[in-house]
Amino acid sequence: MFTLAHLSDIHLGPLPRPPFRLLRGKRIIGYANWLRGRRRIHHRPVLDAITADLRAQAPDHIAVTGDLVNIGLPAEYIAAGDWLRELGSAFDVSVIPGNHDAYVPMADEHGIGLWSEFMTTDIDLSFTPAPNRGRFPYVRVRGPIALVGLSTALATPAFNAWGRLGEEQLKPLPGILDRLAAEKRFRVVLIHHPPLPGMTSSRRALSDAAKFEEIIAGAGAELVLFGHNHRSVLASAKGPSGAVPLVGVPSASATGPANQEGRYNIYRIEGNADGWRCEMTTRAWRRGDGQVVEIDRRELQY
Repeated sequence: MFTLAHLSDIHLGPLPRPPFRLLRGKRIIGYANWLRGRRRIHHRPVLDAITADLRAQAPDHIAVTGDLVNIGLPAEYIAAGDWLRELGSAFDVSVIPGNHDAYVPMADEHGIGLWSEFMTTDIDLSFTPAPNRGRFPYVRVRGPIALVGLSTALATPAFNAWGRLGEEQLKPLPGILDRLAAEKRFRVVLIHHPPLPGMTSSRRALSDAAKFEEIIAGAGAELVLFGHNHRSVLASAKGPSGAVPLVGVPSASATGPANQEGRYNIYRIEGNADGWRCEMTTRAWRRGDGQVVEIDRRELQY
């Protein structure tokens, strides 16, 4: 059995006081939103309780699906890198960025590049028809599991939080998924934005979700994990031989309301390509006493 933990939308706080010279454009709006409301939603003690409980469960691997920072301050990326290294080693933790991680244009070496060791690829992707020249997609193989990391993060205008995969990621993706299926891997796709059309408003959606849906229908996957909506979501997409589970989690640092408090999932995966079994357990921060407890356990259907 292989155990995989999934958490998302870290929104690491408290937010460092931004230098005045950095408060321009979209950051001004984001900082105002933090002061007006977000700082009352995202609490470091909630995140610390979630991660302490997660470590106690001792999963084999941890997936973090984006939004580690808030308004793209250089100090936030440094703090997020420190937090990741406390969470686990680069071998044991896989990360993809979210829209807040690309809040404003940022040089890679000052932004998500500071987390590069958590986004490495294990296998030679030159077999794909158009190998990506960037960091994504990446593929990390851990036992029977293959994690396929995608990035939907890009800087958008104020009051928009939509994402895009783009042709450079979409073109090699079917070949990657087909190759992993031939190797009899349990394929876990990591993506920040909800992956299907209609799962959120247009200003928050994945702009090329229809193309992603088409790829999953043709090549398949065993599990797609995402965040962004700050709520628990259990849905499915059509795959070539049955349903593909799509699972979203709330922010790992959120205080609520119900169905939106800090949560994470653990997946217990066993079997092989002739018959996978995956049990999902949801653990959540409890407002009354600050404990993290199991609130749901179910077997995903294929």
